[in-house]
Amino acid sequence: MSNRNKTISAHAASTQRAVAVLAEHVNWRKWSPVRQIEYLFSVESAPDFYARFARTSQLGELYAHCVEGRSVVERQHCRAFLVALAGQRSALLTRPDLAAWLGVLGTRYPNRLRELAGWVPQRKNVHFQLESLVRHLFDRYGDVPAWVVGAWTATRTANLGLDLGALTVHLGRGQSLRSFAGLPVPLTKRLEHEMRQAPAACTFLEAYRYAQLAVRDALDWFGVVLESRLGREAVGPDDGFWLGVVDFFRAAPMVDPRQFGPVCDWIHQKRSVGIGPEPPQPGFSLRGRSMASVVAQTDAWHRSLAQLRRHAGSSWPLDTAWEGLPVPGFTGGDEGRVRIAQLTTFGQLVEEGRTLQHCVASYMDSCRRGRCGIFSLAFDGRPVVTLEVSPERVVVQARGRHNRAMAADERFWVNRWLGEARLVLSKHV
Repeated sequence: MSNRNKTISAHAASTQRAVAVLAEHVNWRKWSPVRQIEYLFSVESAPDFYARFARTSQLGELYAHCVEGRSVVERQHCRAFLVALAGQRSALLTRPDLAAWLGVLGTRYPNRLRELAGWVPQRKNVHFQLESLVRHLFDRYGDVPAWVVGAWTATRTANLGLDLGALTVHLGRGQSLRSFAGLPVPLTKRLEHEMRQAPAACTFLEAYRYAQLAVRDALDWFGVVLESRLGREAVGPDDGFWLGVVDFFRAAPMVDPRQFGPVCDWIHQKRSVGIGPEPPQPGFSLRGRSMASVVAQTDAWHRSLAQLRRHAGSSWPLDTAWEGLPVPGFTGGDEGRVRIAQLTTFGQLVEEGRTLQHCVASYMDSCRRGRCGIFSLAFDGRPVVTLEVSPERVVVQARGRHNRAMAADERFWVNRWLGEARLVLSKHV
């Protein structure tokens, strides 16, 4: 009898409340936004919460990013932010795909320069609303670069491990980009100036490449560079070498810019892996070489890859396989005549390259390491376009036969696939 009146712990009380709610089978969608938020923070046990709500649901995503794994102080900040946001009648709270960014905003809420109550959503588009909210809370002078604010709504997060919230707060207070402690590379004043002019859709890496090309007065090569290894690989000590390849191309008369990507692949193979019986040549240089000879050797390497029927004498047999990226394929058209499927064996890469006469077989190591996924668009079983997808779910390359660009009908089906698979097509493709 004495235990019946014994005081229970706060954790046990919250668990009891959660169980009681589950027992009632209430329709949480009929709750007000504030009540939903209060419920999120009343359940301290993740198993109890996920027993009732799917991880991918609206409340499940908010719980995962604003409650689960957060410290007591972070939960308090997130709760205050979400309650204030609920009072603004914004659609941001209804989008599970933006829950991660709401979690970041919540933890950074104490750093705000203005109160959320003074913010009024001006447009119905939730991405514009999120960008507007970020500027309202953290951008004192309205000069935070557009690509920094735009990164909050991007489905890709390839910002080289940057703490986007900390960077936004830093810049929003009027401080310089080059003084931010978390940068992966030091910046000069000139590079910072050019980075601030980069397009809104850029990641940090792309903005940095934009600045590097702007300093060289080579912005007309920006799209071509972003489609190459230089546009996808992290900043490193080899930057000077690869920018020298850009200069090599710019100095050549009447050269097709679309040769840049294939030539970069050939150079990478020659420097880091070796071609045929040749060992790797880390010190490889373009000095003394002509554009004609470089393109000819690149074409010869591509042909050798395309003609490869077996991989004798190498540690990589044709049946070498990997798991691939967690990205679904696509089937469409009459009787499923249009298909997009991921290539997950070396033999499939070799056959794709042989059919379309390009060097996709050279991407096997990157596929095995999870650095990219290679997909094939086929009409009636015949490959027509090869697509490279980054781990951030961005289609960064699309190449047809002999590295041609996509045709209008091919782009139509790729766009259909993007929508269904929740991918993004790089604007430079």
